[in-house]
Amino acid sequence: MLNSTTLEVAVGMALVYLLLSLFCTAINEGIAGILNSRAKNLEKGIRSLFTEGLKTEEVGSGKDVTTKAVTLAEAVYNHGLIQSLYQSGSGGAADEKVRKLPSYIPSRTFASALLDILFNDDKSNRVGLPTDLTSMLNKMKVLPDSKGKEAMITLVIQANGDIAKTRESFENWFDDGMDRAAGWYKRKTQLVLFLIGLIIAIGLNVDSITIGRALWASPAMRSYAMTTAQQYANEKSKTLPSADASKDLSILQSLALPIGWDASRRPWREEHGTGPSYSTSFSGFSLLFAVAGWLLTAIAMTLGAPFWFDTLNQFMVVRSTIKPQEKSQSEGSKDSQKK
Repeated sequence: MLNSTTLEVAVGMALVYLLLSLFCTAINEGIAGILNSRAKNLEKGIRSLFTEGLKTEEVGSGKDVTTKAVTLAEAVYNHGLIQSLYQSGSGGAADEKVRKLPSYIPSRTFASALLDILFNDDKSNRVGLPTDLTSMLNKMKVLPDSKGKEAMITLVIQANGDIAKTRESFENWFDDGMDRAAGWYKRKTQLVLFLIGLIIAIGLNVDSITIGRALWASPAMRSYAMTTAQQYANEKSKTLPSADASKDLSILQSLALPIGWDASRRPWREEHGTGPSYSTSFSGFSLLFAVAGWLLTAIAMTLGAPFWFDTLNQFMVVRSTIKPQEKSQSEGSKDSQKK
């Protein structure tokens, strides 16, 4: 069972991890924005649905019309409904190299585009989508064999030629695929957060083991950490705060925790004696502990700011419930002594 000291140490550690996680998340979001990572992950997820199934597409107009084979994923991205979601570059350029792929596509928009591509590819004479199973299957037979074609035919057969049910099936198929793609992105993000967290842990000398020992040994440090955590939780309420580098850094500094590099914080040095006999020497054991502490900090960063924000709030709730009990017990012992 958690006692007061253990809980106060846990609150202090959760606050440190939350502040650092906000830094890591902000840096990761900046990198993802520059690299357009979400859009690329979405494209990868859509391509995985079709497994590079091919389709013919007409290019040009009039006498210059030519036919080329494109993947179904490319056909979806080239459709007008999806084109409207693109982010254009400077000057609203329409060049494919300038435009940025959309980072989000609604499932209904995807299903509408796919229905039009599969069943209404006669752009010169739109007679509407087929309304019977046979006509729909005949249109799909012209597609080259692929796992994507097999999946779509299965969905069409299950819908029994009903366009509304087919649309719903395509939407669910897309949502399932995007859930899988979200898992890929989450694992990649956790790796990036670990690397960023490790750089911050070493760069700022944020050693989880040293910080935990300092909080355990210093009631004053724990008390201040508790007060700061309570103020922070009350200020942010239930909404996850955004990173504020200057403010979060000032909060970390105010905690007076053993964070940062100076002459007294060199994990590879071991102190000997005091006064005139004071000396230091290299200690591989101390360095090993420091490396373990840095790794613990980096691992904590992979859990993300939302996790540590929720954890901090839960710790504060637990603290508020056990504190009155401790007080009443102490008052009860005083009363018994008086008797």
